[in-house]
Amino acid sequence: MAGLAHPGDQARFRAVCRSWRSVPSPRKLPMIVLPTGFLLLCLHNGFHRIEPFPEHDRCIGSTDTFLAIDKTDDQNRHTYKLLNPCSKTLVELPELDEIVGNVVSESFEIHKVLMQSSGPGHYADGLIAVRTNNRIHPIILLKPGKGVWLPPPRSKPFTRIIDVAFLEDTLYAITQAENLISFGVAFDTNGIPTVTSIKRVITGPITDVFAKEKHASRKRIGDYIINDGMHFAYDDERPHVDIVTIWYLVESHGKLFMVRRETEMQHPRYIHSLTRKVEVFEADISANKWVSVSSGLHGRAFFLSKRSSKSVHAGDEIQEDAIYFIDTGEVFNVKSKTTSPRDKSVDLCATWLFYPGSF
Repeated sequence: MAGLAHPGDQARFRAVCRSWRSVPSPRKLPMIVLPTGFLLLCLHNGFHRIEPFPEHDRCIGSTDTFLAIDKTDDQNRHTYKLLNPCSKTLVELPELDEIVGNVVSESFEIHKVLMQSSGPGHYADGLIAVRTNNRIHPIILLKPGKGVWLPPPRSKPFTRIIDVAFLEDTLYAITQAENLISFGVAFDTNGIPTVTSIKRVITGPITDVFAKEKHASRKRIGDYIINDGMHFAYDDERPHVDIVTIWYLVESHGKLFMVRRETEMQHPRYIHSLTRKVEVFEADISANKWVSVSSGLHGRAFFLSKRSSKSVHAGDEIQEDAIYFIDTGEVFNVKSKTTSPRDKSVDLCATWLFYPGSF
């Protein structure tokens, strides 16, 4: 397997028989996918362009080995699909098309598409959670070919959610106040999903803190647009710099982690220049609190972006106890609390694409 560089070749190798599937895949850095569809492969000497997407296709996120694609036609109608570029597996999302495909405004964005696996190789049978910036449809739960669930328009806590992650059969979410919320999901006899319970598992320690900051600022939002999970504050000594806080929620080996990252963003183009501070917290659900993490990630590494978050086993090319940030190319070591020099900046809306069997 280590001699097969292309993910498609690795997928074909594993498809031969059961014994070949048992051969462990090498731990390779995932590919980076830009919204315009150029695939950039992480290498030690930089990035390598592979190919663009078709003209009307745009990548809006990823979930494991699948890309979430938004296709626009000549009448500006949107259709959505999940595509595994290695196996060519395609999952159509007509339920999502029906809800937002014909009513997408210029300000509408899908911030994350998250697919729950129902077993090895059965992602297409699982639940899909979609998080948007729209107050009417902030969260969309769907099962392809079965049906869809929507919360009441503009209802809390759904309009406060800034990131989501699956932990077994439960969908979890965090808010900018660092509250952790769980959503129990069940399916009726027709396989249509529904949320059966909503519970605040952890009450965050920073509720209302940002609202009281003298110099705090936020991106202006319209009547139907909700916060994108980034908090902006002025740097008094450098007027051209904003201090930006970003939150990520990631499942790792049966546990939930929240990463709070503080970066510098320069005017006027709002490009991330460097990471100032990173804090990692584990959700202690039984004690209803966040626990600071400083001893490492138990042999794993986090790959974080606004469009996807993933925990994988470390080894080979992947550093242990490291957090990889897609926008700046920086790598933060949880144990030493050091950040490596940036490699190369990419689009903030870029996403990770993982190799089959690499996690």
